[in-house]
Amino acid sequence: MRGLLSTASITFIWIVFTIFLLFSLLFFFSKLSGVKNLDLLLSSTSKNVFASPVDAISAPREILAAVQANDARVALVERFLRKNGSPMLGSEKIFIEAADKYDLDWRLLPAIAFQESTLGKNTPFGSYNAFGWGVTDGGIVGASFQSWDQAIKTVAKGLREGYLDKGLKTPETINPYYAGDKNWNVKVRFAMEEIVD
Repeated sequence: MRGLLSTASITFIWIVFTIFLLFSLLFFFSKLSGVKNLDLLLSSTSKNVFASPVDAISAPREILAAVQANDARVALVERFLRKNGSPMLGSEKIFIEAADKYDLDWRLLPAIAFQESTLGKNTPFGSYNAFGWGVTDGGIVGASFQSWDQAIKTVAKGLREGYLDKGLKTPETINPYYAGDKNWNVKVRFAMEEIVD
């Protein structure tokens, strides 16, 4: 009788433990599957803006919604423009389209605009030149455009043809030819990181 009771007790404990373990595993895998799906989503798109799924989990909802729509870059640029009170707000899709068309880092154009004119807030009147495009040393006017969108497209093409096609592919290598400020590249890099933070 004593051995039988002991076996029944052990069996009961084993059943309770097994049920607990199964529920724990189900809970764990349900949480893990969400991360795995996110990881799959991030790795399946060429427009990946997160370094890892852990970064994506802490991203704001509007950014995750854009990732699920297959491109968070537009939402990230919009957030950057909005956060900085930019008059360029509304041109976020043009930034991304121009970057894709000319094979630029999608953060480069908004970062240059941030460095050169605080995203269009400090430009020569009516010029829409947020990029300091065509400004020579000592000059203040530079090129003039009809709209933010025209400026973005023109500068994207100019960066591709005048810089990247000549091997100048990073803010560090572009700096000596684009700006007289030797720390321009540091400020542009900072803005590029700020876009995804």
